[in-house]
Amino acid sequence: MLIAGIELDLSAIGGLVKYLLVAGLFGISAYSLVWPSVKKLLNKGDERPSNPEFKREGTDRCSDTPPPKGFAEHLQIIETTAPNADTTVWWKYAKAELTEAEVAIAEAKLARKSSEPSTEG
Repeated sequence: MLIAGIELDLSAIGGLVKYLLVAGLFGISAYSLVWPSVKKLLNKGDERPSNPEFKREGTDRCSDTPPPKGFAEHLQIIETTAPNADTTVWWKYAKAELTEAEVAIAEAKLARKSSEPSTEG
């Protein structure tokens, strides 16, 4: 009778170990399969990591740091809004971080200045 009681206890321990093993494997698979996707969604803005070995002195960025999001689109907006301007004017607009409307206003002011008759003479 005593041996039958021991067999029940050992089988209960074996079942518990089996459930702990399944739970552990589930946790490991969730961590390795699901967590990278969640981490990628959380860090959506950091698509290309910068390489710290190319960091320059006196800056908080390195030579591998990508341009900010929307930078190329911003330059394209300036180029489209001011098609008759040269690259130095586009560069001034980009450095001033002007919006499309501000670029259009600046272009209109330049056009008005160039069309006004000169008072010199």
